Amino acid sequence: MTDSLDRLAPALGGLAKAKELQREGARRSQRSPEQNARRLLSGEAWSDFCHALEAAGRTILDAPGREDPDVQAEGFRYLLGLTKVGISQAAELEPEQPRFIRIVDSFIGGGAENADNSYAHAHIRGDLAYRLWGTRGTVETFLVEIKEGFMQLGDVRNFATLEASELEVEPDGSFELFLGGERRGPNWLPLDPDAKQILIRQYFCDWDSEVPATFDIECLGREGLPPKKLDAARAAEMLDDAGRNIAGTVAFWQEWVEDLKKRYDRDAIKPAEIYVGGADDIAYGNDYYELAEGEAMILEFEPPQARYWAFQLIDLWFKTPDWPNQKMSINHRQAHIDSDGRCRIVVAHEDPGIDNWLDTAGETEGVLQYRWIWTEDNPLPGLRRLPVSEVRDALPAGTPMVTPAERRDEIHRRQLHRLRRERI
Repeated sequence: MTDSLDRLAPALGGLAKAKELQREGARRSQRSPEQNARRLLSGEAWSDFCHALEAAGRTILDAPGREDPDVQAEGFRYLLGLTKVGISQAAELEPEQPRFIRIVDSFIGGGAENADNSYAHAHIRGDLAYRLWGTRGTVETFLVEIKEGFMQLGDVRNFATLEASELEVEPDGSFELFLGGERRGPNWLPLDPDAKQILIRQYFCDWDSEVPATFDIECLGREGLPPKKLDAARAAEMLDDAGRNIAGTVAFWQEWVEDLKKRYDRDAIKPAEIYVGGADDIAYGNDYYELAEGEAMILEFEPPQARYWAFQLIDLWFKTPDWPNQKMSINHRQAHIDSDGRCRIVVAHEDPGIDNWLDTAGETEGVLQYRWIWTEDNPLPGLRRLPVSEVRDALPAGTPMVTPAERRDEIHRRQLHRLRRERI
């Protein structure tokens, strides 16, 4: 595992933090149940958890270039979301009584989550077997990934991936997928002994109409049995896991943004790469950006030969901004392609009145990210800077214009999509 991190070091911001977290996890795994029980009863485990939260807050406060009060406010809202999901993962998810939780939504963010994705997560064990079932819905597609863990915590291995089109689905849209154990029918994935997580990414490309897929899971052989009783040793482990997840995630992605900033070239965009810890079929373009008041950037490219592609903006915490209320993302189904076969996207603080606009919400610094998924090529977008007042004249004559009323309707449709996507 460390070898894979070393091999991909140039492409992996935050590598030092990933290795540190690997070492910390190894030390923790060497503690005996008796030691952990004593740590809980003495208060040490709770104190360690509180110190982890304090360290996470200090990372927010000490992050270079984030002194602006509004940026700090977003940083602490980000930390609250990470705390919520970090506690949920540690305390609610058990491999023998599995369930899915939403690890990212319009409040919880981190790690530059895709604005087109919803993410569901469950804990598993590689020596057990599971039945996963649900309904296909009309979402563009989804991925079921068997993983070692989270890349920001140093757990970078992906063991197996299944894409929605590979599933055999019944005429009524229902499906059943078996994980681990002996092969059962066509819908089956093996489990590596080190597998600890299932991650499901749903891809929403037509935000106006697509219906989410649904997923449920059970551990085979544990049907009808109660969960194991919580003991002191396991409670200490929960506190450790939650603290490590929260503090480690904040520190790792802050390092990642700093690494992007160090390698930033204001006149060019970096090519897309496949990152260790990410899905095998996703090439990510990650780049810093700076944009002055009254300035705009035009991104121009020939669309890739890919089943999916998208552009979006990321804030300084490497968190996706307020995607329901801000047009900060655009995918291959939403984008206008010009008559010459090229796509031109404008990044600006103010609305230039064109369809392909990415809204910075006034943030003069951040991260520009694009994704080529299931792609046969890797086109490199070009970049032009110009005054926002000159944008319309710089675009082809057939560029669609958008009125303020139409833009408001577009944002309203994003808000309605959020309600459908995150329906309880």
